[in-house]
Amino acid sequence: MNLTQKAMLGVSAVAMATALTGCGQSTAYPRTAAPTDAQCRDWEWDSKDGVYRCDDSSSSYYRHYYYGNSYYPTRSSLQKSSSYSTYKSSISSKTSSGFGKGSSISGG
Repeated sequence: MNLTQKAMLGVSAVAMATALTGCGQSTAYPRTAAPTDAQCRDWEWDSKDGVYRCDDSSSSYYRHYYYGNSYYPTRSSLQKSSSYSTYKSSISSKTSSGFGKGSSISGG
């Protein structure tokens, strides 16, 4: 295999990896570090809601959502918060659903 073929193979591999990375990407990544609240020592990022959730089974806040320095016992109570609703709409507009969303190719 000559140098040109190796270079083209490398470029193709990078292009393929880039394309696959974008497909179906809808994860909201942590925008901040995990909370340092003493009431919970173990935090998990909830990508669906874009907030942290207490995963410390010894905490009275176990499985509570944490947003804006407040704990929410259920997803429903979190979603009822007006400040969370504003935050959620801001992160929803920044996540993507992959390359080519809304486009179509027709043969002819």
